[in-house]
Amino acid sequence: MTEDIKRKLEEGGINVDEAMQRFMNNEKLLERFLKKFASDVSYDDLVKAMEEKDCEKAFTEAHTLKGVTGNLALTQLHDLVNEQTDYLRGKDFDPAAAMMPDVAKAYEKVIGAIGEVYGT
Repeated sequence: MTEDIKRKLEEGGINVDEAMQRFMNNEKLLERFLKKFASDVSYDDLVKAMEEKDCEKAFTEAHTLKGVTGNLALTQLHDLVNEQTDYLRGKDFDPAAAMMPDVAKAYEKVIGAIGEVYGT
């Protein structure tokens, strides 16, 4: 991986060193999974559940997104969704909903970096 690609991914909130460890230093495998993330619907489903004020569905979607972002080392987004999942687990919807602008910003940052690097 070039330093330029690594820098762009890291600026997008991806811990490249951690991700590469998780993917056994297989850059092509990491690329494949990052591209899959860009087309994954978990974030869209979370947004919809939050708009519908469906705490149970929002919890399910946030929990799914938390797992995916953790596995891909999307650190900034993962940290936010992890906190949001805790609120939703406790049925504390309002603080979880208040986090959506930050979650959206981190998500767009990751998607932007993936798109810039891999052209998705």
